[in-house]
Amino acid sequence: MNIYDELEKLKKLLDDGTVTREEFEREKARILASAASGNPPGWDIGIDERTFAALMHASQFMTSFILPLVLWLLFKDKSRYIDAHGKKILNFEMSYAIYTVALCLTCIGLFAVPVVAVAMLVFIVIGIIKALNGETWTYPLSIPFLK
Repeated sequence: MNIYDELEKLKKLLDDGTVTREEFEREKARILASAASGNPPGWDIGIDERTFAALMHASQFMTSFILPLVLWLLFKDKSRYIDAHGKKILNFEMSYAIYTVALCLTCIGLFAVPVVAVAMLVFIVIGIIKALNGETWTYPLSIPFLK
């Protein structure tokens, strides 16, 4: 839903008498402020989308896919930007888990798994930087399970 739809819906509530003029003005100011900050209406968790997406990428260092999955599930409906980043992170984690298991089943795995681990660390840092710059970045060799 875009800013104009939000404002139109709010105006209808005022016209119907559901909200007071004071509530209307307060909510209108909130919607306009969120649009000016670059965040979508409804995104009011205290930090901007870019920082939140960067934190989702960084959370992989602590919990692999668990915390990014929880954050994505909680906030994917509030922002298309967060939804896109969450999908990219989960595709990356699932893909690299498959690659790691496949490598461990072969003799090459002893030498390749440490290389993959270092590459994952570098890719996560790149993902954090891209998120802070407002870009949606697809991790290399990620299989698009979630589109």
